[in-house]
Order: sequence, then C-alpha cells, then structure tokens
Amino acid sequence: MNSMKDAPIELLKSMLEIYSPSGKEKALAFFLMDKMRSLGFDRVRMDRVGNVYGEIGSGSPSVLLCGHMDTVLGEIHVRIEDNKVYGRGAVDAKSSLAAMISAASSLELRENRGKVMVAGVVEEERKAKGIRQLLREQLNPDYAIFGEPSGVKNITFAYKGKLGLRVVCKTSTGHIGARHLFDNAIERAYELWDYLKKLFESQASPHSIFYSITPCLVAIHSRGNLSATPGICILDIDIRLPPTVKCDRGISLIKEAVGDFQKKTPNLYIDMKVMDRVEPFVAKKDSILIGALREAIEEVVKEPSGLIRKTGTGDMNIFGTAVKIPVATYGPGDGRLSHTINEYINIKEYLLSIEVYKRAIEKLSLQELP
Repeated sequence: MNSMKDAPIELLKSMLEIYSPSGKEKALAFFLMDKMRSLGFDRVRMDRVGNVYGEIGSGSPSVLLCGHMDTVLGEIHVRIEDNKVYGRGAVDAKSSLAAMISAASSLELRENRGKVMVAGVVEEERKAKGIRQLLREQLNPDYAIFGEPSGVKNITFAYKGKLGLRVVCKTSTGHIGARHLFDNAIERAYELWDYLKKLFESQASPHSIFYSITPCLVAIHSRGNLSATPGICILDIDIRLPPTVKCDRGISLIKEAVGDFQKKTPNLYIDMKVMDRVEPFVAKKDSILIGALREAIEEVVKEPSGLIRKTGTGDMNIFGTAVKIPVATYGPGDGRLSHTINEYINIKEYLLSIEVYKRAIEKLSLQELP
C-alpha cells in the first residue's frame, strides 16, 4: 500500500477501534471532529444530540454526505487480514462514513464553486434521533447521499418502511394449580402473533418480499407471579412495509387484524402501541444524482452499475420523505454481513468507493459551474 491508500485505511481502522453502539457515540464523535479539522474541513461542529458536521468548499451546489456513527451491540476484534478489515461497523456503516470523509477531504474546490457537507449522525440503529435532528439544522443541501452498504457497484434507491409495535395481552389470573380455569396470557399472545404472521404470509406479493408486509417477532415477555397463571404478556413486533403501504395504512390493517382475533378470544384484552414508524421511500431513479453516481461507478469499477431495493430501512427514508431533493444511498460492503459476528469490509472495495464518491461529487458540477 502507498501513503495515499494508507491514510483512509488507518482512518477506518481507528473508527472501528472506537466502539460506538447506539447512544454511546460521543468518543467517536470527538475523534471525527479532530480528524476533520486536521484534514482541512471548515465549520466543524457538534449539534445538540451529538451529530458531527464538517464542510469543504463554499457556495452552490451543495452536497450532503451523511453516514451514521453508531453500530449495533457486540464488539468484534479489529484486525486486518487477507485484505479485509474486521470490526463492528466495518460494513454497517463506518466504512461508508470513513470513505465520505476521505473523499471530501481529497476534493479541490474553487472558492464559492460548490460545497460538500459531511455529517456523522447518531442512533440510526435505534429510532433515528440523529437524522431527525439533522433535519432541524436546516442544512439545505441540493443533493444528499447516505452511506450504507450497497456494494461498490450498486446504488440503493428504495427502502421498505417500518412500524415498531408493542402489543400487551392481558387475561384474568389465578393459582397456577387451577390453570384449567384461566386463560394463559403467554399462550394467547403467541396465538395472536401466529395469527398475524400467517395472515400477512397469505397476502404476500407474488413479485418479491420487497412488495410484501413482513412481520417479525423481536421480543416476548410476561409479568406476574410465578405461582399464578400468566396474566400479562408483551409482544414487540417489527413490521416492514412495502412502498404501496404507508404507515397509517399499515397501522389500520394491523388494528383490524387484532380486532378480528380479539372477537375470537373474548377473555383476552389487547392493547397496541406504535413505538416507532418510518415511511417507505423510493427515490427517483432518473435523478441527476443517481446519474452521477452511475457514471462514477462505471468509470471507477469498470463494470455496469446497478440499482437495488432493500427490505430494511435507512436514514434516507426519513430525510427523503421530508426534503424534496435528489437522494440516494451508496456505500461499500456486503449488506448480508451487517450486524453479524463476522463483519468485515474488503479493502479494495472500500478504496474504490472513495473514488466513486469523489467522482460523483465532481460530476455534480462542483468544479465546473460557470
């Protein structure tokens, strides 16, 4: 490796060595602020929730490069082996943020001929506190690229939406020795979950899972006396929504299904609360931004670019719904490695992504404006 390649790799390795699960990004935030200042970024700052920002250049058009600093729980020993960098966040998504910082710092922008704003946001893996605060900062970019693993050849233009539900099931309770006289809240709750799962499976789209409502039971727990039949059971359910089903419609469909189930189980009381909601989002595939990214990929990678849909959600959902500008998601890495115990990024792919970001920005006329 030469020195031009060493610096981005060392940046990524340093970021991975700072463990930053959601809600504990502060150490990484201060590290990135110091790093951006040393790389020549201007107006480096931190906002009220812990997002960090740095700018290169001035004037218009302006491009927002937004990645997230947080990861899911679970440390992974940071190491470089076989041209791969291992560590929690290597794919999701510190490599994207590191590549954005490296790309922006290598741009040579003439005064007042364009600006790049790099943002590292918090809690993307939770309830998107960071991107919601970024919207309040009124950065007013002309284009926005979000850093998530799409693979170096692909651009993510569409994500499903999400509902986080908490369902509380209650039954009358009594001595566990008289269990035959009482409904078991845990059993009834699981029956409800099984009913919902089979209902949405029966309505699955013939086209692909992307166009289907897909529920997942993520937690189940009960409350009460171990000597009594369970009287309270709580289900946490994650529902992913296709672009054709907005959050309000999804909530109505689930309430209707829960109501139908309750009619069949009159001794069961059910309360449902929406804990989180993110609208599905589809970016315009023919935007100037996606065109610039496609050209950059084909020049750098020497292969055709691809446009992909993802069954997860990202900060692009929230930003793209609120701000009507061209947006896209792009970043190195195999998304199937996200959140796994063997998370790693291929160094060659990581370095190629830096050049893709850089060329895409240049193609957005940051240097060629009249």
